[in-house]
Amino acid sequence: MTELNIQKAILDYLQYQENLGNLWFVRSASGAVNTDTGRRFKTGKVGCPDILLCQHGCFIGLEVKTPKGRQSDAQVEAQKVIEACGGKYYIVKSIDDVINVIESEGV
Repeated sequence: MTELNIQKAILDYLQYQENLGNLWFVRSASGAVNTDTGRRFKTGKVGCPDILLCQHGCFIGLEVKTPKGRQSDAQVEAQKVIEACGGKYYIVKSIDDVINVIESEGV
């Protein structure tokens, strides 16, 4: 299973939870986009977790990885900053990991 497949399944699950009113989330991404006019601009922030969510006033970053996946240096740095600011950061590899995060945070 690819990271993209895992992320899609997680996003579907989170959409269900959001529809129940349990949390708010957004898929984040960094990279570059070309506009129709040929202009290129950067999006996101390097190292930002794949999914950002808010639950009971808590900021949570979810970094999606395959079982063999590893964080980049920028992702490790982002984790340090998020946690230093009082947020939570989790590496998740399945829907079960996300369910465990949500339950541990109080839904």
